[in-house]
Amino acid sequence: MLRVDPLFNLNAASNLNRLAGQESTLTSELSSGLRVSSASDDPAAAAASVRMGSKIAQDDTFVQTASSLESRLQTADSALSSVVTQVTSAITLGVEGTNGTLTASNLQAIAQQLTSIRDQVVSLANTSYNGTYVFGGTSDTQPYASATSGYAGDADTQFASTPTGQKIATTMDGSSIFSSSNADLLGSLNNLIADFSAGTASSSSTTDLNTLRSALDVVTTQRGVLAASTNALSAASTYASTEITNLTAGQSSLVSADTTKVATDLSTTETQEKALLSAATAVNKYSLFDYM
Repeated sequence: MLRVDPLFNLNAASNLNRLAGQESTLTSELSSGLRVSSASDDPAAAAASVRMGSKIAQDDTFVQTASSLESRLQTADSALSSVVTQVTSAITLGVEGTNGTLTASNLQAIAQQLTSIRDQVVSLANTSYNGTYVFGGTSDTQPYASATSGYAGDADTQFASTPTGQKIATTMDGSSIFSSSNADLLGSLNNLIADFSAGTASSSSTTDLNTLRSALDVVTTQRGVLAASTNALSAASTYASTEITNLTAGQSSLVSADTTKVATDLSTTETQEKALLSAATAVNKYSLFDYM
């Protein structure tokens, strides 16, 4: 009787177990498309994937925040654009009122038009976005209760931090725009209204008109600041979006399986398993599984 070395059976069984394990792993990779589905599969790759995922989440949060902040700054700029229009009209009326040729009723009519302009400027100074006042600093208080109430917001500034560490101002101190001590926009409008309300041009009207011109320059300058902040946010958001795309691709490459290679390896493993079973059956009259 042909005797079969028991070691052959034991080695064959061990190899079959190994091939079965490989087949299971390769089948799982082919099904999920992932080479690394748990930290134990590749600790270094899993750790790197976690770091990438954290950075992707941070960038995504910034992109969403930047979008809202850009809209807020654009709302503020739109309001200031309207302020420029209103103040330009007020300056034209002021020049007309100081030329010395108008009647009392004409001057009083100018005062009424200036009052309407001033009230619109106050309304624009109280512009809000998503329930917050864009010219209130960091305060939730309405900046101007009236044209003569004074500024009720604060002068604090909030900043947005970009993924590269840049800080961008996202709030505005309304007092520096509408009631600055050097170029008091609302104050000069109030003074011009008073200058013409009595039907005579006050001697201070020219001074008040010049102050209004200076205030308009301040508004124009602030629009430039807003544009710079908006552009910086937009650029940072584009950078973060690009980084998300690159990190996502890198993360996928790190943990994803090469399905073509996996399919080839799986086919090879299955062929080896069948060949080993055939060989074991051919040399052993006993079932190989008696030794497994």
